[in-house]
Amino acid sequence: MVWRGSPKGKDKLFACLTYLVPLLEVLPFGAYLFDLYSPLALPFLPLIVLQPIYYWPGGGFSIVALAVFIGLFAGVAQNTRLIHFLRYNAMQALLLAVFAWLCSLVLSLLGLSQEAVLGGFSGNLTGATAYLINTLNSVIFLFVVCSSVFSIVQCIRGLYAEIPVISEAAYSQVR
Repeated sequence: MVWRGSPKGKDKLFACLTYLVPLLEVLPFGAYLFDLYSPLALPFLPLIVLQPIYYWPGGGFSIVALAVFIGLFAGVAQNTRLIHFLRYNAMQALLLAVFAWLCSLVLSLLGLSQEAVLGGFSGNLTGATAYLINTLNSVIFLFVVCSSVFSIVQCIRGLYAEIPVISEAAYSQVR
């Protein structure tokens, strides 16, 4: 049953909590901004504390992140017994997290990961390449964080957040 009435307080809270997933996924992209503007990291301290738990390794990949993804997808977004508002926001949060994950995957396949800029195992990049990577990481970080914050505010108000392309994909999955 798809229930599209006005969401109650607990539905708004649970819808807001789903946006922790994209925020946790995109935190590594903000490393350069956190280094450049250290006060910017203050609102993200609770997420930075949760990050080791979220990325807890198990067999070469983060098992908690996978369990959270599957739980949100199968248990919330595809569960027709829950209200549409919660399912829509869960799917939208998952799509934002998938976007961050795909960006991370593409950048690491191209050898343009954040570790390369910070002098990690890939070497220390300088000049225009480091500037390009830092800019790209910052744009990805700001897009996902701003989209998540906007969606959280809309959830608190009891409204559906409309993010171009992502909202359309979320709505088509949750009908």
